[in-house]
Amino acid sequence: MPVHRRRAGAGPDQHSLSGRGAGDQRRGDGAAHPDPAQPPSLIHRPWKVQSVVRSMLMAEQPTSSPKPPRGGGPTSIRLSRPLVIVGGIIGALLLIALGFLFVRSLLPSPTEPGPGESPLETPPTSPLPPTPVAPPLVEVGESEVPLAVPTLLEVGGRSIPVRPSLPQAEDPWAVEAGQSDTAVWLYGTVVNYVLGLPPTDENRETVRGIQKGDPLVLRLSDGSRITFRALLPDEVPVGSEEVFEQTQPRLTLILLDPTAWTVLRADFEAVVEPTPATGERMAEVGQTVQVGDARVVVLEGHAERGGAGLAPGTMLYFVEVLVRNTGDAALTPSTFLMVLEDGKGNRYTPSPSAAGAGKHGPLPESIGPGREVKGSVAYVVPEDLAGPNLIWTFSPTPASEVRTRFSIPYAPPANPAPLPEVTILEAFLGENGTILHVVAEIHNPGDEILTVTADDIALSSSAGPGRLQTPSPPFPWVIAGGKTRQVELQFDRPEASTAVVTILGYTFEISGMP
Repeated sequence: MPVHRRRAGAGPDQHSLSGRGAGDQRRGDGAAHPDPAQPPSLIHRPWKVQSVVRSMLMAEQPTSSPKPPRGGGPTSIRLSRPLVIVGGIIGALLLIALGFLFVRSLLPSPTEPGPGESPLETPPTSPLPPTPVAPPLVEVGESEVPLAVPTLLEVGGRSIPVRPSLPQAEDPWAVEAGQSDTAVWLYGTVVNYVLGLPPTDENRETVRGIQKGDPLVLRLSDGSRITFRALLPDEVPVGSEEVFEQTQPRLTLILLDPTAWTVLRADFEAVVEPTPATGERMAEVGQTVQVGDARVVVLEGHAERGGAGLAPGTMLYFVEVLVRNTGDAALTPSTFLMVLEDGKGNRYTPSPSAAGAGKHGPLPESIGPGREVKGSVAYVVPEDLAGPNLIWTFSPTPASEVRTRFSIPYAPPANPAPLPEVTILEAFLGENGTILHVVAEIHNPGDEILTVTADDIALSSSAGPGRLQTPSPPFPWVIAGGKTRQVELQFDRPEASTAVVTILGYTFEISGMP
């Protein structure tokens, strides 16, 4: 006799069992959901994060299926004399999705930042021009995370602006007229940063004047400073592929002479990440702050568990903001510096593809002069995100020191209570066919006590609601966390051949009654 079971909101179970008294092989039923394959964008060291540009991470992990919501169609149970029911459930197993990381987007030429102010003072502005379009992105699970890019090279007593190359350009090393004092970063090289210098007399003198052990400092768009120690320069043929290797963190500076390249390599030494000054006052939620040409307000911050495509142990955190453009030129939100820092100092960059799940959705591609917009900035963070306060750093011009910091109180979101699991063990007619007996097993997978009352039980048929005569044991049924209890329900036999019994939102159809 076939037995089908369906938890509310799920599709019908495709498994069937037969034989009186056979129990379900597993409690509960639900649709499978994919596990993502990548961790949150947790920044400890720039090259550790950025090295994933060349990596493809593959993993397979089984996951148990959550219970679907209540309210769907019932399980079908075919009964005969004696009436027998067996509950069957689909087991859920899903291979984890491939998460692969790759660089995308192109960076055009920069524009000059305007002056700005922090809540307390106007910080000094960087001589660097800002980058007006989105930095490279990597995909982490189903979320996109921007990478920090080089903006300034300090070498031989000089501060040389850095701009990205265009990977599809005929000559990726080309510089515009009047920019011979600009270094070109080969787009996508983020483990071994490869930079090219035009072959001017000043650049030749700079490269040849470097001694072994001299420091080279590379500033990134997120405010980080990476220090490298120089090795001795050498010459290689033009276009030599060895200079592009991404096997270890270092800096490779190339003097782009047309006959032979002079290559200066420098090994990684240390990284300094921007942190608030000791005792620095930060803006609060709801406070309006002018930063350059942007007037920004943090409306709220909130965490959301269970987002689609998230890796196990991660969740989404949203900073809901209001931004007004007070300048004369359009602002490009994709270039904004927006870094979230937790109570342990771990930092996270935005995940643009997840912003749509926020209260206001993503910021627009452009904010025109005088325009005011609301938007959600999303971050993929661990579920054990450290509080009690988070720091949100904002600047409309990442290459500039014009920025402000907001302090956002944080309390972890409550974990949703797991749904109870119900299995029908047996159903039969007794007392000369006048009483319908239903024997069930209820499992409480949570930590809190589960209490079941008469309101959680129902029987219905085409003849109308059924009457519960006797529960065994009597109500309420109190089931401790992690415990299972077997119960019996006795109903007046319905005046129909088919009836539906509901227990804690699980529905079971009993058919074949004479």
